[in-house]
Amino acid sequence: MPREAWMDSSHVRVTSEDGKTSFLYEVDAHGARTCTEISERRPDGTTDSRLTARALDELFWGGRTGT
Repeated sequence: MPREAWMDSSHVRVTSEDGKTSFLYEVDAHGARTCTEISERRPDGTTDSRLTARALDELFWGGRTGT
């Protein structure tokens, strides 16, 4: 079963059962989650983080309104 760790009141990190992949979600006031980062742990102990397409979109064009 995946593990959840709350970072603060609006962000939760969900880690896969094998501990190799984690997903950072932003949680809105209604409890809906939006994935903002995906991280993969390499065998050498380093981590490779990637932003999701939506996070990049919001970085360049701003957050969506009315959704």
